[in-house]
Amino acid sequence: MKLHKLLYYVQGYHLAWEQEPAFSEDIEAWELGPVIARLWRNRKNRFLDKFGRSSRSSGALPESVRDITANVISRFGKMSGTDLIKATHTEDPWCQVTDEGQNIANQVISHQSLVDYFSTEPDWVRQMREHVAVVRDDTEFVPDPPGTLDAVIAKHFPG
Repeated sequence: MKLHKLLYYVQGYHLAWEQEPAFSEDIEAWELGPVIARLWRNRKNRFLDKFGRSSRSSGALPESVRDITANVISRFGKMSGTDLIKATHTEDPWCQVTDEGQNIANQVISHQSLVDYFSTEPDWVRQMREHVAVVRDDTEFVPDPPGTLDAVIAKHFPG
């Protein structure tokens, strides 16, 4: 199950960031979360031989797929399959197609649903990006006056 969830994240981020799928197989909303049905049904995992392969004769994965896969594994790879199931059950693509888990019938999660969800940045990321954009300029860096850091620490961490 863990592989299916990681592939779900790869597909979602690839669609949002690269505007094209990482692989052509559908992702379906099953009781245990997003699943690549063709991979699930193909016990010999022949799907993996074709996953993300470009039409080039080298058969190498596109760089964008490799990069996003590495980032997904870095972010989610230590989570257990159970933790990934719980996480995906709270996310819009699975929730919307299953009516919050009330109507699970192995429906396809649309690419548009993945794009919509994975293109949305959390408020804290948006605020940080906006803050960085505002403070970024060509003015000379002037450090805070002596004692400023100590005052902030004393204020927020008394005792």
